[in-house]
Amino acid sequence: MNVPTKRFARRTLAVTLFAVMTFLLAACGAVNVTTTTVATIADMPVSAIAVSGAGSASTITVNDGTLQMAVVITPSTAANKAVVWSVQNGTGMATISATGLLQAISNGTVTVTATSVGTPAVNGTRVVTISNQTVIVLAEPVDLGDADDFVILAKTGISTATTSIIVGMIGVSPSPASYITGFSLILDAGGTYSTSSQVSGRIYASDYAAPTPVELTAAIGDMELAYTDAAGRVPDFTELYVGDLSGQTLAPGVYKWGTDVLINTDLTLSGNASAVWIFQISGSLTQASGIDILLIGGALPANIFWQVAGDVAIGTGAHFTGTILCMTNIAIGTNASITGKLFAQTAVTLDAKERLFARLANASGAQDPNHSWPTTPNAMIDCFTRLTQDA
Repeated sequence: MNVPTKRFARRTLAVTLFAVMTFLLAACGAVNVTTTTVATIADMPVSAIAVSGAGSASTITVNDGTLQMAVVITPSTAANKAVVWSVQNGTGMATISATGLLQAISNGTVTVTATSVGTPAVNGTRVVTISNQTVIVLAEPVDLGDADDFVILAKTGISTATTSIIVGMIGVSPSPASYITGFSLILDAGGTYSTSSQVSGRIYASDYAAPTPVELTAAIGDMELAYTDAAGRVPDFTELYVGDLSGQTLAPGVYKWGTDVLINTDLTLSGNASAVWIFQISGSLTQASGIDILLIGGALPANIFWQVAGDVAIGTGAHFTGTILCMTNIAIGTNASITGKLFAQTAVTLDAKERLFARLANASGAQDPNHSWPTTPNAMIDCFTRLTQDA
């Protein structure tokens, strides 16, 4: 066979083989073929997180001590092994840094949580026991003096959007009654106080008949003294959680911040009926809409004091607990409720449908057992039904 003939034969064979392969592939197209996808490391999610302390420790036994927390991620080939650290206070208190360094504050237990950044539904926890911390001496309540007779006391005005429910006395001084707006005031025949369908208690202003002006001056003076007293207490904790109290549980004590303070998720105060909380805030205090301040362990609203140099803003539908001693303005959002007192050295502004409850004293100045703070946490309705206009 000559060379051209051989070349032709090879070409013919190649074409024939190509045609056969094409036919076979086409025939196989009707057959279901199962394929297996092999996950790459980049696709591997976190399925579990184990949390432990350095050296497998789960205790802090040194005063003001720390414990470096660590995690083991499953699977080990997970693409994103980053975690977010948080700590939930139980009977004890601690803080934790972004790198997982746990800082002891008070004796008891705390729960440390590491949450996956790549798979947020996955987390791991570890309970850490803290001991040998300096025991905090419980603070004495702030003495409110004559201001304690009032649920709202302000110097430049009190305003409402006409549908608030206030149980207790309110007063304004040195501003006159014209700076109490939205209440449809009805002046008593004696001219010493007014009433309103929105207030289950008397309403006082500096331009009412004697002895109201003198008594209001004394109450305002005691309000200012109470602010100074609260601001001057020696703090047990400073700059805790960088001013973000969202979701925290706080033991009794004096807390101080040189910044604003935020409450964006429920805050819990845990202590017995003798426990006292004093919060010293150099900036503003903001509570988000729909957020509660919860009391557990028998803690009482009468023993909670918020000394605020800036503005106070309580969001729509939120529930606030304690006495606010504010250097400036207090603004309460629509449908918010307060178990406590509002004392402002400027004005108090209430939006629609507020509910505000407070302790009332009897004529002798002693605590009236029928006009008391609720003895159960957040017993707003119970408090409301028991309190009546002060005689």
